[in-house]
Amino acid sequence: MPVAVAWAATGLLAAFLLPRLRARRRLAALVPLPAAIAALLSFGGGADLSAVSAQGGLLLGRPAAGLVLVCALAATVCLLLAPPADSAEILVIAACGALSAVAMAAGSPLVWGVCLLGGTALLGVRWVAAFPARATLAAGRVATLGAAALTAAAPFLPVDAATVPPRAHLAGGLLAGGVAAGFGLLPLGGWVTGGSRLVRGAALAPWVLLLLPALALTAQPLQAVLPPGARTTFSSILLPVGAASAAWAALRALAAADGDRYPRVILADLGLVAMGLATPETGARVGSLLLLLTHLFVAPLLLQQPSAALARPRRFAWLLLSGVPPTPAFWGRFAIIAALTAAFGAAPLLATVPVVGALLVTAVRGVVAASAAPAGTAPGAAAHLAAWLPPLAGIALGLLPEPSLRVLLGVG
Repeated sequence: MPVAVAWAATGLLAAFLLPRLRARRRLAALVPLPAAIAALLSFGGGADLSAVSAQGGLLLGRPAAGLVLVCALAATVCLLLAPPADSAEILVIAACGALSAVAMAAGSPLVWGVCLLGGTALLGVRWVAAFPARATLAAGRVATLGAAALTAAAPFLPVDAATVPPRAHLAGGLLAGGVAAGFGLLPLGGWVTGGSRLVRGAALAPWVLLLLPALALTAQPLQAVLPPGARTTFSSILLPVGAASAAWAALRALAAADGDRYPRVILADLGLVAMGLATPETGARVGSLLLLLTHLFVAPLLLQQPSAALARPRRFAWLLLSGVPPTPAFWGRFAIIAALTAAFGAAPLLATVPVVGALLVTAVRGVVAASAAPAGTAPGAAAHLAAWLPPLAGIALGLLPEPSLRVLLGVG
């Protein structure tokens, strides 16, 4: 498909040419742009995991193509703000971009699982090689095993209504375990918090900006296409695990240092997204997509080391995560909570309401800390302009009326 080819070609070209050039930071930021252009030209019918194979080849539907476009642009901003990336980082970003695009376009469950497995394994090897430590070793091991569980579930998909219960429950359990490991949920979430202490900027971008959105988007149809037995197992695992993960991450975020705060916030939101996957309600899908887009807008800024040079855009980024209306984080969390309440009653409110309150306090602390960040290297004019674009885009997203938002997200 054009997007994967664009990622692979520009990644290989940049890996060979960038070490010989001076302006590596600016030129490295150009690597994701061909993939963004290809995503604009790749709108098609798309496919989901309810099909044995994609009809008409590898095609990106509107939500997937839009997400690939935003992911590529977010990676561009991240590379522009980060220290100059070396050839290995560029290759990993390009490879993860290509694999995530194929995973979103393929209707084959096996191709989906293998692509996510290849991306997480490559990212884990890169982390261990660049930052050898127990935390990065655990990151490579847990995330890769989670993607392997998704691949192991592929032979059981699609699971039709006539399937015997043991096979359906096994498929649901493998899928839930793979999603939990990929999201970094409890008890498998230590690899995210541990690895993020050592890995920053462009090295962490492949997971946050490429692999994670692909997994979250492609996992959404599972609740609708699985038979009752598999759906019950899938929901029974993700709902309590997501609630516990969101509560624990939000609690830890309250006391986290400035550099460790954002990884815990994204884990808390991923816990809410996992809870949303436990219900087939359309509102949960809308809320999950809004939270994903919010983090794609703020992650290029908040993945970097805190610096006074980017204090103002960082403050706006934290405001987007505060959950104060009309930010997209507010609408996303509200939509997920409303869907959970409609499906399961008032019980999920015991976890979701404290999480939302803790994330609001954490975001306020992030705004205050951004004003007192240490002085750093002043970015160029292009980087400074690029740092403002994602927060402004997030504000514009939050102001869209609901009908326009559903059309934009491709959710009926």
